[in-house]
Amino acid sequence: MSGTVRAEVSETGLPARRAALAALRAVDEDQAWSNVAVPAAISTLPGARDRAFAAHLAYESLRWEGTLDAALTLVCSRPLSDVEPALRRVLRLGAVQLLVSEVPDRAAVATSVTLAREQVPRARSKGAGGFVNGVLRGLARRASDLPWPSIDEDPVEHLALTTGHPAWIVRELLGRFGAERVRSILLADDVAPGLTLRVTGDRGTVLEELRAAGLSAEPGAVAEAVRAPGVDPRELSVVADGRAVPQDEASMRVVHATGVAAGARVLDLCAGPGGKTTHLASLAGAEGQVTAIELHRHRAELVRGAAEAQGLAVEVLVGDATDAPLPADATYDVVLLDAPCTGLGTGRRRPEVRWRRRPEDVDELAALQRRLLTAAAHRVAPGGRLTYAVCTWTAAETDAVADTGDRVAERLGLLPGSRRQLWPDTDDTDGMFIATWDRPSTALAEAPGG
Repeated sequence: MSGTVRAEVSETGLPARRAALAALRAVDEDQAWSNVAVPAAISTLPGARDRAFAAHLAYESLRWEGTLDAALTLVCSRPLSDVEPALRRVLRLGAVQLLVSEVPDRAAVATSVTLAREQVPRARSKGAGGFVNGVLRGLARRASDLPWPSIDEDPVEHLALTTGHPAWIVRELLGRFGAERVRSILLADDVAPGLTLRVTGDRGTVLEELRAAGLSAEPGAVAEAVRAPGVDPRELSVVADGRAVPQDEASMRVVHATGVAAGARVLDLCAGPGGKTTHLASLAGAEGQVTAIELHRHRAELVRGAAEAQGLAVEVLVGDATDAPLPADATYDVVLLDAPCTGLGTGRRRPEVRWRRRPEDVDELAALQRRLLTAAAHRVAPGGRLTYAVCTWTAAETDAVADTGDRVAERLGLLPGSRRQLWPDTDDTDGMFIATWDRPSTALAEAPGG
Protein backbone atom coordinates (compact mmCIF):
# COMPACT_ATOMS: atom_id res chain seq x y z
CA MET A 1 0.00 0.00 0.00
CA SER A 2 1.03 3.65 0.23
CA GLY A 3 3.69 5.30 2.37
CA THR A 4 3.59 5.04 6.12
CA VAL A 5 3.89 7.43 9.04
CA ARG A 6 4.87 6.66 12.59
CA ALA A 7 2.37 7.24 15.36
CA GLU A 8 4.41 9.97 17.06
CA VAL A 9 1.36 11.53 18.67
CA SER A 10 0.05 12.45 22.10
CA GLU A 11 0.31 9.91 24.91
CA THR A 12 -2.83 7.94 24.04
CA GLY A 13 -3.28 9.06 20.45
CA LEU A 14 -7.02 9.18 21.03
CA PRO A 15 -7.53 12.89 20.22
CA ALA A 16 -5.95 12.43 16.78
CA ARG A 17 -7.98 9.30 16.12
CA ARG A 18 -11.19 11.01 17.24
CA ALA A 19 -10.47 13.85 14.83
CA ALA A 20 -9.85 11.40 11.98
CA LEU A 21 -13.09 9.62 12.80
CA ALA A 22 -14.96 12.94 12.81
CA ALA A 23 -13.63 13.68 9.33
CA LEU A 24 -14.70 10.24 8.08
CA ARG A 25 -18.17 10.81 9.50
CA ALA A 26 -18.45 14.17 7.72
CA VAL A 27 -17.42 12.62 4.41
CA ASP A 28 -19.72 9.64 4.91
CA GLU A 29 -22.85 11.20 6.38
CA ASP A 30 -22.68 14.80 5.15
CA GLN A 31 -21.10 14.00 1.78
CA ALA A 32 -18.43 16.61 2.54
CA TRP A 33 -15.26 16.54 0.49
CA SER A 34 -12.23 15.40 2.44
CA ASN A 35 -10.09 18.39 1.45
CA VAL A 36 -12.59 20.45 3.45
CA ALA A 37 -13.67 17.92 6.11
CA VAL A 38 -10.19 16.82 7.20
CA PRO A 39 -8.71 20.29 7.83
CA ALA A 40 -11.87 21.25 9.73
CA ALA A 41 -11.77 18.12 11.90
CA ILE A 42 -8.10 18.39 12.83
CA SER A 43 -8.01 22.15 13.38
CA THR A 44 -8.64 21.92 17.14
CA LEU A 45 -5.76 19.52 17.78
CA PRO A 46 -2.99 21.50 19.49
CA GLY A 47 0.03 19.55 18.25
CA ALA A 48 1.40 19.49 14.72
CA ARG A 49 2.19 15.77 15.00
CA ASP A 50 -1.34 14.98 16.14
CA ARG A 51 -2.75 16.98 13.21
CA ALA A 52 -0.46 15.23 10.73
CA PHE A 53 -1.31 11.80 12.11
CA ALA A 54 -5.06 12.48 12.12
CA ALA A 55 -4.95 13.75 8.54
CA HIS A 56 -2.94 10.72 7.47
CA LEU A 57 -5.42 8.28 9.04
CA ALA A 58 -8.43 10.04 7.55
CA TYR A 59 -7.08 10.33 4.01
CA GLU A 60 -5.65 6.80 3.94
CA SER A 61 -8.90 5.34 5.29
CA LEU A 62 -10.76 7.01 2.44
CA ARG A 63 -8.13 6.14 -0.16
CA TRP A 64 -7.97 2.43 0.70
CA GLU A 65 -11.65 1.95 1.60
CA GLY A 66 -12.27 -0.90 -0.83
CA THR A 67 -9.12 -2.79 0.14
CA LEU A 68 -9.78 -2.27 3.85
CA ASP A 69 -13.32 -3.57 3.45
CA ALA A 70 -12.09 -6.63 1.54
CA ALA A 71 -9.56 -7.36 4.30
CA LEU A 72 -12.11 -6.85 7.08
CA THR A 73 -14.58 -9.14 5.30
CA LEU A 74 -12.05 -11.96 5.65
CA VAL A 75 -12.24 -11.83 9.46
CA CYS A 76 -15.65 -10.33 10.20
CA SER A 77 -18.31 -12.68 11.61
CA ARG A 78 -21.07 -11.00 9.59
CA PRO A 79 -21.28 -9.12 6.30
CA LEU A 80 -19.63 -5.74 6.61
CA SER A 81 -22.72 -4.15 5.07
CA ASP A 82 -24.68 -5.30 8.14
CA VAL A 83 -22.33 -3.48 10.52
CA GLU A 84 -23.72 -0.09 11.55
CA PRO A 85 -21.93 2.80 9.79
CA ALA A 86 -20.35 4.23 12.96
CA LEU A 87 -18.65 0.93 13.79
CA ARG A 88 -17.73 0.34 10.16
CA ARG A 89 -15.80 3.62 10.21
CA VAL A 90 -14.02 2.55 13.41
CA LEU A 91 -13.08 -0.77 11.81
CA ARG A 92 -11.66 0.98 8.75
CA LEU A 93 -9.72 3.37 10.95
CA GLY A 94 -8.27 0.43 12.87
CA ALA A 95 -7.58 -1.54 9.71
CA VAL A 96 -5.68 1.30 8.06
CA GLN A 97 -3.38 1.42 11.07
CA LEU A 98 -2.74 -2.32 10.81
CA LEU A 99 -2.28 -2.46 7.02
CA VAL A 100 -0.94 0.97 6.01
CA SER A 101 0.54 2.85 8.96
CA GLU A 102 3.44 1.92 11.22
CA VAL A 103 1.20 1.69 14.28
CA PRO A 104 1.80 -1.18 16.71
CA ASP A 105 -1.03 -3.74 16.61
CA ARG A 106 -1.77 -3.31 20.29
CA ALA A 107 -2.20 0.47 20.02
CA ALA A 108 -4.31 0.22 16.87
CA VAL A 109 -6.67 -2.33 18.43
CA ALA A 110 -6.92 -0.79 21.90
CA THR A 111 -7.70 2.71 20.66
CA SER A 112 -10.23 1.36 18.17
CA VAL A 113 -12.02 -0.50 20.97
CA THR A 114 -12.25 2.74 22.94
CA LEU A 115 -13.58 4.61 19.91
CA ALA A 116 -16.14 1.87 19.26
CA ARG A 117 -17.48 2.16 22.79
CA GLU A 118 -17.80 5.91 22.35
CA GLN A 119 -19.80 5.54 19.12
CA VAL A 120 -22.76 3.57 20.49
CA PRO A 121 -25.16 3.95 23.46
CA ARG A 122 -23.70 2.88 26.80
CA ALA A 123 -25.92 -0.20 26.97
CA ARG A 124 -24.22 -1.57 23.85
CA SER A 125 -20.72 -0.20 24.36
CA LYS A 126 -19.22 -3.37 25.82
CA GLY A 127 -20.53 -5.49 22.97
CA ALA A 128 -19.35 -2.99 20.36
CA GLY A 129 -15.90 -2.92 21.89
CA GLY A 130 -15.69 -6.69 21.98
CA PHE A 131 -16.79 -6.95 18.36
CA VAL A 132 -14.18 -4.45 17.14
CA ASN A 133 -11.51 -6.09 19.30
CA GLY A 134 -12.20 -9.51 17.79
CA VAL A 135 -12.29 -8.32 14.18
CA LEU A 136 -9.11 -6.24 14.40
CA ARG A 137 -7.16 -8.89 16.28
CA GLY A 138 -8.14 -11.36 13.58
CA LEU A 139 -7.00 -8.93 10.90
CA ALA A 140 -3.70 -8.32 12.68
CA ARG A 141 -2.97 -12.04 12.49
CA ARG A 142 -3.63 -12.09 8.73
CA ALA A 143 -2.15 -8.71 7.80
CA SER A 144 1.02 -10.11 6.23
CA ASP A 145 -0.76 -12.80 4.22
CA LEU A 146 -3.83 -11.35 2.54
CA PRO A 147 -5.10 -13.66 -0.23
CA TRP A 148 -5.24 -11.18 -3.10
CA PRO A 149 -5.07 -12.66 -6.63
CA SER A 150 -1.92 -12.20 -8.68
CA ILE A 151 -1.80 -9.96 -11.73
CA ASP A 152 -1.87 -13.06 -13.94
CA GLU A 153 -4.82 -14.67 -12.15
CA ASP A 154 -7.10 -11.63 -12.16
CA PRO A 155 -5.56 -8.34 -13.31
CA VAL A 156 -8.65 -6.25 -12.50
CA GLU A 157 -9.06 -7.55 -8.95
CA HIS A 158 -5.32 -7.53 -8.33
CA LEU A 159 -4.94 -3.90 -9.36
CA ALA A 160 -8.14 -2.86 -7.58
CA LEU A 161 -6.96 -4.30 -4.26
CA THR A 162 -3.30 -3.32 -4.50
CA THR A 163 -3.93 0.26 -5.61
CA GLY A 164 -7.13 0.97 -3.68
CA HIS A 165 -9.47 1.68 -6.62
CA PRO A 166 -12.89 0.32 -7.66
CA ALA A 167 -12.78 -2.48 -10.19
CA TRP A 168 -14.76 -0.47 -12.76
CA ILE A 169 -12.09 2.25 -12.85
CA VAL A 170 -9.34 -0.34 -13.22
CA ARG A 171 -11.28 -2.07 -15.99
CA GLU A 172 -11.81 1.22 -17.86
CA LEU A 173 -8.09 2.01 -17.82
CA LEU A 174 -7.09 -1.55 -18.74
CA GLY A 175 -9.20 -1.17 -21.86
CA ARG A 176 -6.75 1.52 -23.00
CA PHE A 177 -3.38 0.76 -21.36
CA GLY A 178 -1.29 -2.19 -20.28
CA ALA A 179 -1.35 -3.39 -16.69
CA GLU A 180 1.93 -1.76 -15.67
CA ARG A 181 0.88 1.66 -16.98
CA VAL A 182 -2.45 1.32 -15.18
CA ARG A 183 -0.60 0.43 -11.99
CA SER A 184 1.62 3.49 -12.43
CA ILE A 185 -1.37 5.81 -12.88
CA LEU A 186 -3.31 4.43 -9.94
CA LEU A 187 -0.39 4.29 -7.53
CA ALA A 188 0.41 7.92 -8.37
CA ASP A 189 -3.25 8.68 -7.68
CA ASP A 190 -2.62 7.33 -4.16
CA VAL A 191 0.13 9.83 -3.37
CA ALA A 192 -1.19 12.94 -1.65
CA PRO A 193 0.07 16.04 -3.49
CA GLY A 194 1.97 18.75 -1.74
CA LEU A 195 0.71 22.30 -1.75
CA THR A 196 0.87 24.15 -5.07
CA LEU A 197 0.31 27.90 -5.14
CA ARG A 198 -0.58 30.19 -8.01
CA VAL A 199 1.30 33.41 -7.35
CA THR A 200 -0.64 36.54 -8.28
CA GLY A 201 2.39 38.84 -8.15
CA ASP A 202 6.12 38.26 -8.42
CA ARG A 203 6.99 34.59 -8.04
CA GLY A 204 10.60 35.21 -7.04
CA THR A 205 9.53 37.40 -4.13
CA VAL A 206 7.11 34.76 -2.86
CA LEU A 207 9.74 32.04 -3.19
CA GLU A 208 12.25 34.11 -1.21
CA GLU A 209 9.69 34.82 1.50
CA LEU A 210 8.71 31.18 1.90
CA ARG A 211 12.33 30.03 2.00
CA ALA A 212 13.24 32.74 4.50
CA ALA A 213 10.54 31.29 6.75
CA GLY A 214 12.31 27.93 6.61
CA LEU A 215 9.84 26.34 4.21
CA SER A 216 10.67 24.12 1.26
CA ALA A 217 9.50 25.96 -1.86
CA GLU A 218 10.40 25.48 -5.50
CA PRO A 219 9.13 26.97 -8.77
CA GLY A 220 6.60 24.82 -10.59
CA ALA A 221 6.46 24.01 -14.29
CA VAL A 222 3.91 26.78 -14.92
CA ALA A 223 5.10 30.39 -14.76
CA GLU A 224 2.92 31.32 -11.78
CA ALA A 225 3.35 28.07 -9.85
CA VAL A 226 5.20 27.49 -6.58
CA ARG A 227 5.33 24.06 -4.98
CA ALA A 228 5.56 23.94 -1.20
CA PRO A 229 5.10 20.35 0.01
CA GLY A 230 4.02 19.75 3.59
CA VAL A 231 2.80 23.32 4.12
CA ASP A 232 -0.66 24.33 5.40
CA PRO A 233 -1.87 27.21 3.18
CA ARG A 234 -3.90 28.63 6.07
CA GLU A 235 -0.64 29.43 7.86
CA LEU A 236 0.91 31.39 4.97
CA SER A 237 0.84 35.17 4.92
CA VAL A 238 1.17 35.17 1.11
CA VAL A 239 -2.16 33.35 0.95
CA ALA A 240 -3.81 35.46 3.66
CA ASP A 241 -2.97 38.70 1.86
CA GLY A 242 -3.96 37.43 -1.60
CA ARG A 243 -0.49 37.26 -3.17
CA ALA A 244 -0.93 33.54 -3.80
CA VAL A 245 -3.84 31.10 -3.96
CA PRO A 246 -3.80 27.30 -3.62
CA GLN A 247 -4.33 25.80 -7.07
CA ASP A 248 -3.10 22.68 -8.84
CA GLU A 249 -0.84 23.18 -11.85
CA ALA A 250 -3.33 21.30 -14.03
CA SER A 251 -5.86 24.09 -13.51
CA MET A 252 -3.22 26.68 -14.38
CA ARG A 253 -2.45 24.79 -17.58
CA VAL A 254 -6.13 24.93 -18.54
CA VAL A 255 -6.08 28.71 -18.30
CA HIS A 256 -2.89 29.00 -20.36
CA ALA A 257 -4.40 26.68 -22.98
CA THR A 258 -7.17 29.24 -23.55
CA GLY A 259 -4.62 31.68 -24.98
CA VAL A 260 -6.09 34.50 -22.87
CA ALA A 261 -4.28 37.79 -23.34
CA ALA A 262 -4.54 41.30 -21.97
CA GLY A 263 -7.77 43.00 -23.02
CA ALA A 264 -9.56 39.75 -23.92
CA ARG A 265 -13.30 39.31 -23.63
CA VAL A 266 -13.66 36.11 -21.61
CA LEU A 267 -16.61 33.81 -20.93
CA ASP A 268 -16.07 31.21 -18.21
CA LEU A 269 -18.88 28.63 -18.17
CA CYS A 270 -19.52 26.41 -15.11
CA ALA A 271 -17.17 28.76 -13.27
CA GLY A 272 -17.48 27.78 -9.61
CA PRO A 273 -15.61 27.91 -7.33
CA GLY A 274 -13.58 30.47 -9.27
CA GLY A 275 -9.93 29.45 -9.32
CA LYS A 276 -9.71 29.44 -13.10
CA THR A 277 -11.99 32.50 -13.36
CA THR A 278 -9.67 34.65 -11.28
CA HIS A 279 -6.63 33.36 -13.15
CA LEU A 280 -8.29 34.32 -16.44
CA ALA A 281 -9.18 37.74 -15.04
CA SER A 282 -5.63 38.37 -13.86
CA LEU A 283 -4.26 37.61 -17.35
CA ALA A 284 -7.00 39.57 -19.15
CA GLY A 285 -6.05 42.58 -17.03
CA ALA A 286 -7.90 45.77 -16.27
CA GLU A 287 -8.84 46.27 -19.93
CA GLY A 288 -10.29 42.78 -20.24
CA GLN A 289 -13.87 41.76 -19.55
CA VAL A 290 -14.58 38.50 -17.75
CA THR A 291 -18.06 37.02 -17.42
CA ALA A 292 -18.57 33.92 -15.29
CA ILE A 293 -21.65 31.72 -15.50
CA GLU A 294 -22.45 29.33 -12.64
CA LEU A 295 -25.59 27.25 -12.22
CA HIS A 296 -25.55 27.04 -8.42
CA ARG A 297 -25.99 30.25 -6.46
CA HIS A 298 -23.70 29.24 -3.59
CA ARG A 299 -20.89 28.43 -6.02
CA ALA A 300 -21.50 31.72 -7.85
CA GLU A 301 -20.93 33.45 -4.52
CA LEU A 302 -17.62 31.63 -4.20
CA VAL A 303 -16.58 32.99 -7.60
CA ARG A 304 -17.62 36.49 -6.60
CA GLY A 305 -15.79 36.23 -3.28
CA ALA A 306 -12.60 34.92 -4.90
CA ALA A 307 -12.58 37.80 -7.40
CA GLU A 308 -13.17 40.39 -4.69
CA ALA A 309 -10.42 38.93 -2.50
CA GLN A 310 -7.94 39.32 -5.36
CA GLY A 311 -9.18 42.75 -6.40
CA LEU A 312 -10.41 41.54 -9.79
CA ALA A 313 -13.43 42.72 -11.76
CA VAL A 314 -15.59 39.73 -12.78
CA GLU A 315 -19.22 39.74 -13.83
CA VAL A 316 -20.82 36.72 -12.15
CA LEU A 317 -24.19 35.48 -13.42
CA VAL A 318 -26.28 32.61 -12.08
CA GLY A 319 -27.64 30.46 -14.86
CA ASP A 320 -27.52 27.30 -16.95
CA ALA A 321 -24.53 27.25 -19.29
CA THR A 322 -26.57 25.43 -21.95
CA ASP A 323 -28.81 28.53 -22.13
CA ALA A 324 -26.64 31.22 -20.60
CA PRO A 325 -28.30 34.47 -19.44
CA LEU A 326 -26.49 36.47 -22.10
CA PRO A 327 -27.54 38.42 -25.21
CA ALA A 328 -28.19 35.96 -28.03
CA ASP A 329 -25.46 37.46 -30.21
CA ALA A 330 -22.79 37.85 -27.50
CA THR A 331 -19.46 36.26 -28.47
CA TYR A 332 -16.08 36.18 -26.75
CA ASP A 333 -12.39 35.96 -27.53
CA VAL A 334 -11.95 33.25 -24.90
CA VAL A 335 -14.62 30.69 -24.01
CA LEU A 336 -13.75 28.20 -21.29
CA LEU A 337 -16.00 25.26 -20.49
CA ASP A 338 -14.72 23.59 -17.33
CA ALA A 339 -17.49 21.03 -17.43
CA PRO A 340 -19.05 18.98 -14.62
CA CYS A 341 -17.42 15.54 -14.66
CA THR A 342 -16.73 12.45 -12.59
CA GLY A 343 -13.77 14.25 -11.04
CA LEU A 344 -11.59 11.15 -10.96
CA GLY A 345 -8.57 13.29 -11.72
CA THR A 346 -8.84 14.93 -8.29
CA GLY A 347 -8.32 11.63 -6.46
CA ARG A 348 -4.96 12.63 -5.00
CA ARG A 349 -6.64 15.41 -3.02
CA ARG A 350 -10.14 13.91 -2.64
CA PRO A 351 -9.68 10.12 -2.60
CA GLU A 352 -13.32 9.45 -1.74
CA VAL A 353 -14.34 10.52 -5.26
CA ARG A 354 -13.33 7.07 -6.55
CA TRP A 355 -15.90 5.43 -4.23
CA ARG A 356 -18.66 7.98 -4.78
CA ARG A 357 -18.74 7.64 -8.53
CA ARG A 358 -20.44 4.79 -10.38
CA PRO A 359 -20.01 3.59 -13.99
CA GLU A 360 -23.41 4.97 -14.96
CA ASP A 361 -22.29 8.47 -13.91
CA VAL A 362 -19.83 8.53 -16.81
CA ASP A 363 -22.42 8.27 -19.57
CA GLU A 364 -24.81 10.69 -17.86
CA LEU A 365 -22.11 13.32 -17.45
CA ALA A 366 -20.76 12.79 -20.96
CA ALA A 367 -24.21 13.53 -22.36
CA LEU A 368 -24.31 16.77 -20.37
CA GLN A 369 -20.78 17.67 -21.45
CA ARG A 370 -21.73 17.31 -25.12
CA ARG A 371 -24.70 19.66 -24.66
CA LEU A 372 -22.58 22.20 -22.83
CA LEU A 373 -19.82 22.05 -25.42
CA THR A 374 -22.27 22.62 -28.27
CA ALA A 375 -23.69 25.68 -26.50
CA ALA A 376 -20.20 26.99 -25.74
CA ALA A 377 -19.08 26.69 -29.37
CA HIS A 378 -21.74 29.21 -30.44
CA ARG A 379 -20.17 31.85 -28.18
CA VAL A 380 -16.72 32.00 -29.83
CA ALA A 381 -15.96 35.26 -31.63
CA PRO A 382 -13.92 35.44 -34.86
CA GLY A 383 -10.29 34.93 -33.89
CA GLY A 384 -11.38 33.41 -30.58
CA ARG A 385 -10.76 30.06 -28.90
CA LEU A 386 -12.95 27.50 -27.19
CA THR A 387 -11.34 25.38 -24.47
CA TYR A 388 -12.94 22.28 -22.97
CA ALA A 389 -11.60 20.92 -19.69
CA VAL A 390 -12.61 18.11 -17.35
CA CYS A 391 -10.70 16.84 -14.34
CA THR A 392 -11.04 13.19 -15.19
CA TRP A 393 -9.60 10.54 -17.48
CA THR A 394 -12.48 8.32 -18.64
CA ALA A 395 -12.50 7.94 -22.41
CA ALA A 396 -16.21 8.83 -22.62
CA GLU A 397 -15.70 12.22 -20.94
CA THR A 398 -12.48 13.14 -22.68
CA ASP A 399 -11.70 12.06 -26.24
CA ALA A 400 -15.27 10.98 -27.01
CA VAL A 401 -16.65 14.40 -26.04
CA ALA A 402 -13.82 16.10 -27.92
CA ASP A 403 -14.77 14.06 -30.99
CA THR A 404 -18.25 15.52 -30.68
CA GLY A 405 -16.62 18.92 -30.36
CA ASP A 406 -14.79 18.35 -33.63
CA ARG A 407 -18.08 17.65 -35.42
CA VAL A 408 -19.74 20.72 -33.89
CA ALA A 409 -16.68 22.82 -34.69
CA GLU A 410 -16.74 21.79 -38.34
CA ARG A 411 -20.39 22.78 -38.60
CA LEU A 412 -19.77 26.18 -36.98
CA GLY A 413 -16.52 27.03 -38.74
CA LEU A 414 -14.10 26.33 -35.89
CA LEU A 415 -10.87 24.44 -36.36
CA PRO A 416 -9.67 21.68 -34.00
CA GLY A 417 -6.66 22.69 -31.97
CA SER A 418 -4.87 20.58 -29.37
CA ARG A 419 -5.80 17.79 -26.98
CA ARG A 420 -3.92 16.78 -23.89
CA GLN A 421 -4.54 14.41 -20.99
CA LEU A 422 -2.56 15.14 -17.84
CA TRP A 423 -1.78 12.18 -15.56
CA PRO A 424 -0.68 12.00 -11.93
CA ASP A 425 2.23 9.68 -12.73
CA THR A 426 3.79 11.50 -15.70
CA ASP A 427 2.74 15.10 -15.01
CA ASP A 428 2.48 15.13 -11.19
CA THR A 429 -0.77 17.06 -11.43
CA ASP A 430 -4.47 16.41 -11.26
CA GLY A 431 -5.71 14.18 -14.07
CA MET A 432 -7.01 16.99 -16.29
CA PHE A 433 -8.08 16.70 -19.95
CA ILE A 434 -7.83 19.81 -22.15
CA ALA A 435 -9.03 20.31 -25.73
CA THR A 436 -9.21 23.48 -27.83
CA TRP A 437 -10.84 24.76 -31.02
CA ASP A 438 -10.16 28.06 -32.81
CA ARG A 439 -12.48 30.21 -34.89
CA PRO A 440 -10.52 31.89 -37.71
CA SER A 441 -10.69 35.66 -37.85
CA THR A 442 -13.14 37.08 -40.38
CA ALA A 443 -10.29 38.10 -42.67
CA LEU A 444 -8.81 34.61 -42.64
CA ALA A 445 -12.16 32.96 -43.13
CA GLU A 446 -12.86 35.09 -46.20
CA ALA A 447 -9.38 34.73 -47.72
CA PRO A 448 -9.07 32.69 -50.91
CA GLY A 449 -8.64 29.05 -50.06
CA GLY A 450 -9.25 29.86 -46.35
